[in-house]
Amino acid sequence: MTATLMGSLRKLLVTPATREITFETRGFEALNAGARAKLEHSALQFLVGFEFAVEHREQTEIVTRLGALEREYQGFAYEGAAMALALRDALSPVPGARLTEIFLKGPGYDDGPGSRHVFMAYLGVGFAIARLPRPLWHRALPDARRLADHPALSWLVVDGYGFHQAFFHHAKWVDSHYVPRGYPWWPGDPAYTQRVVDQGIGRGMWFVCGGDVERLLARIAGFDPARHSDLLCGAGLAATYAGAVDADQLEALRRGAGPYAAEIAQGAVFALRARQVAGLITDHNEIAAQIFCGMTAEESAQIAAKSVIDLPPDGAVPAYEVFRRRIQQHFR
Repeated sequence: MTATLMGSLRKLLVTPATREITFETRGFEALNAGARAKLEHSALQFLVGFEFAVEHREQTEIVTRLGALEREYQGFAYEGAAMALALRDALSPVPGARLTEIFLKGPGYDDGPGSRHVFMAYLGVGFAIARLPRPLWHRALPDARRLADHPALSWLVVDGYGFHQAFFHHAKWVDSHYVPRGYPWWPGDPAYTQRVVDQGIGRGMWFVCGGDVERLLARIAGFDPARHSDLLCGAGLAATYAGAVDADQLEALRRGAGPYAAEIAQGAVFALRARQVAGLITDHNEIAAQIFCGMTAEESAQIAAKSVIDLPPDGAVPAYEVFRRRIQQHFR
């Protein structure tokens, strides 16, 4: 099935130009040409997924095209597709549920054709809200019941927002260590919301620093020490999921994290769980699992699966933080 005329017009109007995700345009540091090429390719696949979901109307067409992409990079493409679908839901004159139909369909939210990529979907929604006027943000988010039913997953929206800001506005959010006054668009304690944003910023910094561990650690050291644990958690997630470096660099990150090795491991577990559920475990993921977690990728992913069981409702400590602490406890 070909794209519709309206779909082609949407693609023309809202799809970022390819040059906008290149390291040269973004001004990212990249001393390692191989790492730069791999990370840029990951960002490009995000853009490809975005284009598919913007241009095509039928969900089967979108999912088929995403599934035909390189296996290692399909998660990035699904993340981009989720961003596009959230934007379509928010901007359509008639409110829709395109995101839900592909990623979150059904009572258990596990039978949509893209449900294996649900983790990447929530991150993609975070990208969407970063691009929308605030009055439209609520239309991009999954409905309140879905957010309430997935207290751990829903915070990935905030993580995705932090990644977007670090990637596209790194001079402000990374170089200048910007912290907004609050996050009125997200329920809960603004101080904890900032912690999850920092996890996303840490992920983004893996790209900003071109996978250069020495530069990454030096930049994180320049932040308020209270932010180091969450930034390193995000860095561990990106280093595991996106990779682009060899085992020596991963080992350097683990050693350089010092007292935050458990946070690095927790980020790795998040990445490995996302890849396991999607069926996208790679050789690099196995190496990262051994270095950061001391076990196989499958065993690492199962820590996340077990830690999410019987999470308490949000209280003084958000359920997402209980989830993170349970995982970290395995590595302390």
